[in-house]
Order: sequence, then C-alpha cells, then structure tokens
Amino acid sequence: MVRKSVIFPVLIIIIAVLLVITASQGRERFQYVGNAVCAECHGEEAIGNQMKIWLASPHARAFSRLSSKKAEEIAKKNCIADPASDKRCLKCHTTGEGQSPVTAKEGVGCEACHGPGSEYHRPNVHVDYENRENGYRRAVKAGMYPIRGIRALKLREKLCLSCHVKTRPCFPENGDHYKYMIPIQTVDNLQKGDVNFRHPLRR
Repeated sequence: MVRKSVIFPVLIIIIAVLLVITASQGRERFQYVGNAVCAECHGEEAIGNQMKIWLASPHARAFSRLSSKKAEEIAKKNCIADPASDKRCLKCHTTGEGQSPVTAKEGVGCEACHGPGSEYHRPNVHVDYENRENGYRRAVKAGMYPIRGIRALKLREKLCLSCHVKTRPCFPENGDHYKYMIPIQTVDNLQKGDVNFRHPLRR
C-alpha cells in the first residue's frame, strides 16, 4: 500500500506541470501576423492610413539600422559580433524579439505595441460600427494589448520603457540623454520633437 506521504508530493508535481503547460499554451495561442496583414485595412486613406504614418517613423527603420556603420561601432563596444542577429539588439529592434519569422525584419511594427494579431486582426473581431468600445473589448480578449485611453497610460509607459531605457546597448554614453528617453508626456500624446507617432482612426 502506497503511503499518503508519497502520493501527496506526486500530486503536487503533476498539478505544477499541468499549470506550466497551460500557461505555455496561453502564450502560444496568439501569433504575429506581420504589418502586411494590418495594412490590408490600415493602409487605406479612408481610415487615416496608419501604415503610412508608421513607415515615416523611426520604428519602421529599427531593424535596418542594425546593419549601419553606427550599429557596428556600438556592437563592438558591447562585444556583440552581429547586431542584426544578436538577441540583445533584436529584443527592441524587431517585433517579437526576433523570434517570429513573420516579423523578424520589419522593425518595430504594429504588433510590437498592439500585441500579436492572429486572433484579433479580423474585422469581425475588432470592428464594431455601432459601438467602438465593444470592438476594442473583443480585440483585447483576442490578444490585443489593452493600451488605449488615459486609463491605460501606465501600461503604455511600461511597454515603451521595456526598450527605451538606459540599460540598452545602444543608449548613448554621452550627449543629450533626454533625446533618447521617453517621458510620460510622449507616452500620452505620442509626439516628441519633430517625431509624430499619432495614428488615430478616421471615423
């Protein structure tokens, strides 16, 4: 007869393993689809052409900058052999930290800030012509990051500061540090200097 003192620890281990598997499946549920899928609708002038705004932003050039002369110099100082393939650089210069083949070379794209779009990108999920808030809620349930509106300001700040921090390899050693920081005002209105990240939907 097996003692209870043996059965109990075994049950605990089994439950722990099941929880880990469940959590892993939840993370893998939402996949990146890439900017081209977003552009099918958000590249239209009728709703504001958010893709055009993104293409004019530094985020669009984030990955290509890893092949520049300046990137090579920074990489050398940080003992990085190839910034275009090093995970320390890809973490913030790509969508999905370089792990998704769909978004690995598109820079900091739509899904870097809005979340993997495999489940929410379809219009029947995130579009509601009668009640926009209902569409937004459905999208959040389907994997979109809940970053819209003033109530989500701190969440947006956390998302921005996951990359725009002094600890990143490319943060300048000298010079105007403010230029490379993201204050709460920028997180709020998505504007800083001559850079405008605002991309509202035209109704």
